[in-house]
Amino acid sequence: MKKIVAAALAGALALGMLGGCSNDSASGAPAVTVEEVASLVNTGSVGLADQYAGMVVAGETAKVKRDSNKVVLETYVQEGDTVKEGDPLFAYDVEKIQLDLDELYLKKESYANTIASANAEITELESERDKAKEGDKLSYTLQIDSRKADVREAEYNSAVNDRDIASMEASLENTTVTAPIAGRVMTVDETGGSSGYDYYGGGDSSGSGVDYITITDVTRMRVQGNINEMNAYALAEGMEMTIRSRTDPDMTWQGVLDSIDWQSPVQGNSSASGMVIISSSSDGGDEMTSTSKYPFYVELDSTDGLMMGQHVYIEPYTGEEEAEEPAGPMLPEYYIAYEEDGSAYVWADNGKGRLEKRAVDLGQYDEMGGRYEIVSGLALTDYIAFPAEELAEGQSTEKYDPAAAAEENAMDDMVSPEFEY
Repeated sequence: MKKIVAAALAGALALGMLGGCSNDSASGAPAVTVEEVASLVNTGSVGLADQYAGMVVAGETAKVKRDSNKVVLETYVQEGDTVKEGDPLFAYDVEKIQLDLDELYLKKESYANTIASANAEITELESERDKAKEGDKLSYTLQIDSRKADVREAEYNSAVNDRDIASMEASLENTTVTAPIAGRVMTVDETGGSSGYDYYGGGDSSGSGVDYITITDVTRMRVQGNINEMNAYALAEGMEMTIRSRTDPDMTWQGVLDSIDWQSPVQGNSSASGMVIISSSSDGGDEMTSTSKYPFYVELDSTDGLMMGQHVYIEPYTGEEEAEEPAGPMLPEYYIAYEEDGSAYVWADNGKGRLEKRAVDLGQYDEMGGRYEIVSGLALTDYIAFPAEELAEGQSTEKYDPAAAAEENAMDDMVSPEFEY
């Protein structure tokens, strides 16, 4: 599909160029627009490959919450400390927990007494109703229904109280909260505000806690990038990814997309680390749009040669890294034509402003990018035209001027209406 789209775009561009060029003074045919090979090679699928900016960050981050309904008796760590999984972080006040538990036990007894008393009254009222005159039975029935409602309410409150008791008893058994992962204590913050996965200590998993201690695994590294909500379908957990050095494109690392954090949208057009999508076939708009971005994380097979905080590129793995590096330029296949005997050629400028068929030898084929390696017959400084039935040898050529085309497009944008979706 990418190759079809790319070829269609190139064909439309070429036909537009043919229609807009000056005439050949000798034959009256329009001059053929030719473009420098250097500007055409290695373009792949006309920029349709997804690439994301990323940064090497520390491993897993856990935020340990403290129960806002309990009192912390003692905190055993401070910022900068290194902890192992299971190390104690802080302890709750046992005396306060025991007092709260005793209060719950009293409530449980009270609910039990209410239920027993109401059931006894119901039994007595039913007995009296059976002996009462027919006209008085309705009054007894209403009293019985009222007591039954009291029983149902007390039973409900007792069930809720029992759950609270179970949670409080678990808290009493686990008054010391331990580290869920090994790492460095990054924050000890009463006010909260850390990021990572939630961990509730002391047997509480109700979500009523507040962020208290943040631990980051600094013993390993992973790569973080951001994905735009408009192209979220382009990535999926479990995908193989390639990490590429910004300074040396030939230096790569392999990994797997471990997770996409849909719960923590990145605010603004970029994150604090400057990680934004830099090119994508499905970006859905420029960086001025208000679409949300979400962080994703790549776990690496090896971190050799990487440094914490290093900026890199992130790409879906295509298997191209295993292919032999092409010796010649990779030309989009839609610029290549074929003779009846199967030999390949291109329509090239002969260096004198005239069009000629130029035989070329083809090498390896990039199926994903839709490109052929040109082994011989064409140099990066040559100019070629998009093949069309109207072309003939000897036609005059006109070299494509990207600067002039950009200026013309800018003028068109000033007068052309924009479409809104």
